Amino acid sequence: MQSPKPPTSNVIAGTGAIVHAQNGALVVSAHSSTAAGPPVPYQDTRTGRMSPNSGTASVGAINMNNNGSSPKPHNVKAEAFAEAHRGRVEAEAHAFREAESRKVEARAQKNLAKAERQKLHEEARALEAKQREEQRAEQVIRMAAVKAEKIISKAREEANRINSRAQEETEKAIADAFTRAERSKAEIEETKKRELAEITDRVQHMIAVGELPVIEHKGVVQRMKASFVCNG
Repeated sequence: MQSPKPPTSNVIAGTGAIVHAQNGALVVSAHSSTAAGPPVPYQDTRTGRMSPNSGTASVGAINMNNNGSSPKPHNVKAEAFAEAHRGRVEAEAHAFREAESRKVEARAQKNLAKAERQKLHEEARALEAKQREEQRAEQVIRMAAVKAEKIISKAREEANRINSRAQEETEKAIADAFTRAERSKAEIEETKKRELAEITDRVQHMIAVGELPVIEHKGVVQRMKASFVCNG
């Protein structure tokens, strides 16, 4: 289980209000005069110059400006942060879906190739069994050739029965191999569809709740980069 991320905060210029992200949510707190730190500079709305006024003076100036029709700066800042977060969630969720879909597709292709190889292997084994039986039938014929015509006739009949049985077994083995291969392909396709549907549902849920996909960083360098990104 991942430990919750430490909250990161930003002070909105001109208001002293603090906007910080905690556990994936944006929180707007009171002006920065209640917290330790230097006063927030105030921007003159007429000249555009920055003056090192206190947080209280800045808040008062903003409150005076807010009596008009202009929106509150900390609301605009919070909405901008929220919009940026939603955009990031959606982009990373779609990228996660694409990556997972490619994995499912590659896994399905690999399983299909494996099923095809298994079918060819079983067909080859069935043909080899048929060849062995045919060789045995020919051997029976050669051994019976030195005997009387009656024995040879019986041997041929026995060889025909062996060949017929071998042919039936070969056809049955090939049919069974084909059936198993088709069943495996159907199961693989069904698994792929189910996994793709699950990925789509997960992505839609992520987008709906604003949740970022959890990506496993295997390398040490990747884990360090991920920790820097999270702390930033």
